[in-house]
Amino acid sequence: MVEVKIEKKDKHLVEVTFVGEDIAMVHAIRELLINDDDVEFAGVVKEHPEVAHPKLVLKVKKGDPVSMIAKAAGKVAKVAADLKKKMK
Repeated sequence: MVEVKIEKKDKHLVEVTFVGEDIAMVHAIRELLINDDDVEFAGVVKEHPEVAHPKLVLKVKKGDPVSMIAKAAGKVAKVAADLKKKMK
C-alpha cells in the first residue's frame, strides 16, 4: 500500500512524497503529466538512492495539481492491470 504525503501545496504547485513506492511508478506518472498542455513542470526527486522516498514536483498553468496527479496515477494503474492480464 502506497502512502502519499503532500509536502507542499498552493494553487499551481504541489510536492508529493510516495512512501513505500518504487521510483519507476513515480516516473511513469511524471511521464504522463509532462505531456499535458496545462503542465508547466513535472519532475521526480529522490534525495538518497537507498533511504529516501521518491517525490513528485508538479507545477501547472491551470487546474488542480493534486487532481492531475491522481488522474495520471489512475492511468498508470490501469496500464499495469492490463499488462498483468496479458501476461497470464
